Amino acid sequence: MRLLRAWLFVVPVLALSVAGASSHHAFSPVYDEKRLITVAGVVTQFRFVNPHAMMFMDVTDEAGKVVKWVVEFAGRLNLSEVGWTAESIKAGERVTVTGNPTHTGSQRMFFRRLVRADGTELLPAGPQRLKGIEEERRQRARQRNQQK
Repeated sequence: MRLLRAWLFVVPVLALSVAGASSHHAFSPVYDEKRLITVAGVVTQFRFVNPHAMMFMDVTDEAGKVVKWVVEFAGRLNLSEVGWTAESIKAGERVTVTGNPTHTGSQRMFFRRLVRADGTELLPAGPQRLKGIEEERRQRARQRNQQK
């Protein structure tokens, strides 16, 4: 009886684990880390979710046709650690995005940099953390120099 109860618990847990694992993917089989592309367009939606935040945008190609693009980001937790929120990117906003394209050439990329119409930038969590750490170091050095 104990064995049956254990199986009744373990099987559903394993089934849920497998479903969650299959929804996440490794970077290199999907995206080309050696190449960068840049597209400009209008944001139609930004989803601040896990396992990856997603942005959807309309990009007008050279022929004047509107093409739907998908930009994949790090997860909500990683982005929120550097101050991102669900309002960091808004629908209707004109942006230029640079990222790693897919190996298949689809209209999808992995985010590396976003520049707004006013020139402000959004960067991935890693570079933003490094910029913040470097700025803290500069401020501490200035304070030490002022105290001397």
